[in-house]
Amino acid sequence: DWPMEVDAELLANVTSTRFNTDSAIPRVIAAFQRDWKAYTLALTVAVMPIPIALFVRTFVSFYAIPSASMEPTLLRGDVLLVEKLPGVYDRTNRGDVVLFRPPPSLTDLIASSSPQSRPISSTSLFVKRLVGVPGDKDIRLNDETREVTIDGKPAMGPNRDMCEDEPLRLIDKMLQKGKGRNVDELGEDEAYVVGDCKAVSVDSRVFGVLPKENIVGKPVARIWPLDRIQLSNKF
Repeated sequence: DWPMEVDAELLANVTSTRFNTDSAIPRVIAAFQRDWKAYTLALTVAVMPIPIALFVRTFVSFYAIPSASMEPTLLRGDVLLVEKLPGVYDRTNRGDVVLFRPPPSLTDLIASSSPQSRPISSTSLFVKRLVGVPGDKDIRLNDETREVTIDGKPAMGPNRDMCEDEPLRLIDKMLQKGKGRNVDELGEDEAYVVGDCKAVSVDSRVFGVLPKENIVGKPVARIWPLDRIQLSNKF
């Protein structure tokens, strides 16, 4: 009748026989031999999410716009879907929006201007528009308009007057000592990036040229907010 007592020694013997590795391995091998196709399929289904997750984590990410530097094209809080496949610069054209790792000149600038803030990581990403490519000459900053010209022509992009000035106009102080005020020619591994809001954007006008290798991503869509969803990379 139930319940009934079972000798503890008997349970110990059953447990050691059932769960020791010496008996488990032959049972697994026997199971595969009986139906290797089904077990192989089950194992494949079980481990398949691992490489997919690693691929997505490495080459696809979400990026939330943290500032007003790309207004009105990208607003604070917009969420972008970003592709980071190898060789992203080779798929990039002048005028495209790109994501890049900060060069040392930018990390140093941030550290010196905000010594109490958390240091910027070398893996942090910034978003700007690519306007200068290798071989471009005579990149000049107009002090009055804060606009950039390349070989005498305005830098590619939208009207950069369609955003509000930052009240303290700190960008003006930065531009006075900007490393990208006058660039005679971009080297074969250099690029020049600017924000769409010239009144607040800390970009190549300030920190100078950007190594091409620092460009690691391109937005392929805007997925938030819902009323601004854009399934295109033409920003």
